[in-house]
Amino acid sequence: MSKIAPRCEASNGETSQTGNEWMKKEVMLCFKKYVERSPDLAELVDYHLGDLLQQCFNVESYDKVFHHYNFTVRMKMPNSVDWTVQLYFAEAKEIFMRRYYVCCPLEPNENGCCYACKSQGVNDLRHPAIDVFERGSRDSPCGLWYTDE
Repeated sequence: MSKIAPRCEASNGETSQTGNEWMKKEVMLCFKKYVERSPDLAELVDYHLGDLLQQCFNVESYDKVFHHYNFTVRMKMPNSVDWTVQLYFAEAKEIFMRRYYVCCPLEPNENGCCYACKSQGVNDLRHPAIDVFERGSRDSPCGLWYTDE
């Protein structure tokens, strides 16, 4: 007969640190996939996560689960001595247990509309102006709270 392990408790600090480490790995996976598909970054070999700035997790329905992020990457191109810092948007989406990733740099004033993040009050998370990510739906339970400003 197998014994059931008793429940154990984790502190808020442990939970937060574990969550932050997991999210940092996810945004860097998104960024690596972006680098693989970007000819202008083909020679990029030296880069590091700068800061994980914003994140918003959305569950609109069982088949529509996505996570949005803003983060910075420090990078140095070959034959350059200078490091540059670039702001990025990433989306990790799960559909029927398959993961899909979107990652793109953001222009300084770029901030596209996302019903899902706005409805949760995550107003500082910036999105691309182009339609490359899951915006959520005005008709979803959380989308009903969204109002245009």
